[in-house]
Amino acid sequence: MAQLCVSCGKLLEPGVHYCSSCGAAVASPPPQNPSVASTSADRFQPVGMPQRRRSVLPKVLGFALVFILIVGALVVGGMVYSGKKVREKALAVTQSTPGHANDKRVDSAKQEPEDIGKAFQGMLSELNATHNLNPVLSSNDPVTPCSTSTFAAQEGAKVPFKPGTVLTTAWGIKYQDAEARNTIDSVDEAMVTTTTAYQDYKDDNGKMHKPQPITNQNCNSDYQSATGYLTGNFKKMPRLMHDITRFRLSNKSFQEIKSSGQTNLQYVDFEDAPNGIRLTHEGGLFTRVEPQDVQYPMIVNDQSVDLPVIHLMAPMTVPDNEPQPATQSVGELFVLDDAADPLVLNFRLKNPLYHNGNFRLEIIKISFPVAKPENVLEKQLIKEKRAVTYGIYFDFNEETLKPESEPVLKEIAQALTDNPNWKLTVEGHTDNIGGDTYNLELSKRRAASVKQALVTKYNIAPDRLLTGGYGASRPVESNDTLEGRARNRRVELLRE
Repeated sequence: MAQLCVSCGKLLEPGVHYCSSCGAAVASPPPQNPSVASTSADRFQPVGMPQRRRSVLPKVLGFALVFILIVGALVVGGMVYSGKKVREKALAVTQSTPGHANDKRVDSAKQEPEDIGKAFQGMLSELNATHNLNPVLSSNDPVTPCSTSTFAAQEGAKVPFKPGTVLTTAWGIKYQDAEARNTIDSVDEAMVTTTTAYQDYKDDNGKMHKPQPITNQNCNSDYQSATGYLTGNFKKMPRLMHDITRFRLSNKSFQEIKSSGQTNLQYVDFEDAPNGIRLTHEGGLFTRVEPQDVQYPMIVNDQSVDLPVIHLMAPMTVPDNEPQPATQSVGELFVLDDAADPLVLNFRLKNPLYHNGNFRLEIIKISFPVAKPENVLEKQLIKEKRAVTYGIYFDFNEETLKPESEPVLKEIAQALTDNPNWKLTVEGHTDNIGGDTYNLELSKRRAASVKQALVTKYNIAPDRLLTGGYGASRPVESNDTLEGRARNRRVELLRE
């Protein structure tokens, strides 16, 4: 930059220290300010130099984090929803399958927030269900017939498994103990045919069910040696399935228990599938709990008795190709100690996922034809002036008599005919399911229905019959168990 002399104003030559015109000393030029120079350079960058930009990494990370949070929320929501749907599906299957002893009843509509853990378990079960590789079976499938095989002789059996035998099973639900009458229709050279007639019942969600009777067949050869045991019933399942038994163990399983105290048994269940069902299996080595028989209370031919049973338990496992439960089950059996007819009087499956750990199906009453039946009611009335009967049946929550009541009504009418001086009081009793007031009124109406049937159908004079109802106020057993409640639901006759 050109510099002028501060004294004379002449143009100074570059690099001199004194003015050549006036001799004045030349002042040193001021140093440049580096910071200003760099600022100027920044302001005017040459074309082609890349312009400096703020990093986009924080924005990318931010978007990624938001995306992860959204996906996570959807996954958790989906898991909770899947768990809820699985619980609802399981409930629907158990409620539509009366053969499932539903002491476990899960009301999915009442699921609390703290049940999210169970929802996760449900989701896992839903995922596992997709791995059930068993084929879909249907009632329309062609059936392989049973081969000829002899059924075990029933002479001398404690409870003969023969045509006319009726096994009444029960399972507990919210509104009542639902019952089914399982009748042995025939036993021929190849198979056993049974018919199951269900009581109308209300499920835990308040929906009424009126199941139709279902007839099933099982091969005699399977009653000889099968290791599968089935309790369920469903209209979509085949009427004949191989390698399973119903109501009793096979001879082979029972002989193993008697000889070694153990037997391997597969509990066969099913899940609903499009156009049919898929079988599921859960099995284990069942081992005697006590070395000797235990006494099991039962109603046989309308009398309360104790039967000798073998008590067994087993940890249960599931095959790899089927849905795996989130927790391990424990199976429990009470088997009648009778080589001719080893009935399963009580089957329980203890798993918190199934019926709150109380899945069970019990035989609560047994009847079978005898060569010379005696009028047990008349005998009791003569000896004790009081008789108890469990063979009078009513519609659900109604006083309407069911057709199965006819044999006992005939016995009562015959006793009154044989003893024309007798007068009887008919007493109705209930269990404790339902309110006391309701049960009291229901028991009174049911006693009145019995009197009405005896008067109108059997021509018994009305003045020979009085009625009374006591609801649940006079239990003869604990109402905490299925078998106890079954014995509390009764009709008693009192002779004056």
